[in-house]
Amino acid sequence: MRKWLGIGFVTMLLTMTLGIIMSSSGIAQPASERDITLVNIEFEGTKIWVPGSVAVKKGNTVKIRAINNVQSDPPVHGFAIEAYGIQTVVNVGKPDIIEFKADKAGIFPIICHLHPTHVGTQLVVLE
Repeated sequence: MRKWLGIGFVTMLLTMTLGIIMSSSGIAQPASERDITLVNIEFEGTKIWVPGSVAVKKGNTVKIRAINNVQSDPPVHGFAIEAYGIQTVVNVGKPDIIEFKADKAGIFPIICHLHPTHVGTQLVVLE
């Protein structure tokens, strides 16, 4: 005895199949934008950018909002990602926006180029 599948089930099966075919078709999707906020704080005498390491995908447009919350004299800290040619000064109370295209994969230190021994984290760019 032959059973017929309901039209709803067939429609669902076709939709799922077409979805899988379309998603695996290899059509390039536009690179996404990655917004990140890093805050400079002092913890037990050490100045660091938190939340710590940040990861993005190669091809992402990266927008980092750098906030300096460390009261020091002078009230500035540097923010540099040397591999991307980024170097800026972040003043207390004046967030800075750093935007760039993550066009190379790897692990890149983020340092304070003004006081390199005490402020840092890293940018991880995944293939």
